[in-house]
Amino acid sequence: MKAMLLCAGFGTRLKPLTDSLPKPLVKIANLTLIQDILFHLHSQGVDTAVVNGSWMAGMIEDYLENADLPLKVIFQREEEPLGTAGGVRKALPLLGDEFLVVYGDILTRQPVSPLMELHRRLDSEVTIALAPTGEPSSKGIVLTEPDGRVSYFREKPPDDISESNLANSGLYICRRSVVEHLNEGEFSDFGMDVFPMLLDEKRVIAADTPGGYIRDIGSGKSYLTACHEVLSGMLIPYKNNGNIKNGTLIENSQSYDNIELKGTFWAEDGALILEGCSLENCVVLSGAVIGLNCALKNSLVMPGAEIPESTIADDKYLKVF
Repeated sequence: MKAMLLCAGFGTRLKPLTDSLPKPLVKIANLTLIQDILFHLHSQGVDTAVVNGSWMAGMIEDYLENADLPLKVIFQREEEPLGTAGGVRKALPLLGDEFLVVYGDILTRQPVSPLMELHRRLDSEVTIALAPTGEPSSKGIVLTEPDGRVSYFREKPPDDISESNLANSGLYICRRSVVEHLNEGEFSDFGMDVFPMLLDEKRVIAADTPGGYIRDIGSGKSYLTACHEVLSGMLIPYKNNGNIKNGTLIENSQSYDNIELKGTFWAEDGALILEGCSLENCVVLSGAVIGLNCALKNSLVMPGAEIPESTIADDKYLKVF
């Protein structure tokens, strides 16, 4: 099986982390996102993945050329992003008649086999993996019939009037026919353009919740949650890239003699935490400085942030302070 891994987005919601790094290359504790996705695809039977890139595409290409990966990877550069469907249309000569489509900003252990069973049973042109969400307004919500056929899409509805909490999780089984009508080089989005067109034309789209872990790494909150889940052992990386001990990963070189750490904690190389601090369930990224006697809980301290001494913060996404 072949797969298309979509990595051409700008990662806007995760700035400033993505100011100097494309989102697929962000580290989540001791794993690199794109590496983990590719290992998961291989575990699901994928032998070849096409990976696209636009924003800082050279960094993605360099990473793929040097990474130890279990499958063949072909890189596709887009001078301007073509959208989710447009990127797949460009890659069709490399993908064949049926393939997976996976978004490059998800951390996932969703199995493909339940989707494939539904895909075959309904003879659908595209079959979408769903997952529950507590924030419908940030997702594409999907409504289905009892047999698994999609009846309606609602793109990012208000949370208080959403008809469902089942969202497109960013993994599809897709046939060539879904995107071959697009002109190569044309911008097109699956959720906004292609899926509504297929429904209007009465073509079969299927969707189901295959189970398994899924986390969209699209915002500071979800990124911090994913770090916690890796540090705590809830999610086991396919490839161990660091030494987590009792929920803690310390990569910077400093003394922690007068610093209290509780829950999960990750300090990236280049971070600095001064004496007297108490940190619980926190991630402190490279270049950040936390001043004396700070008390932070459930906080993500972004690269370059300078936290003044005696700061108290709970459940904060600290870009600059």
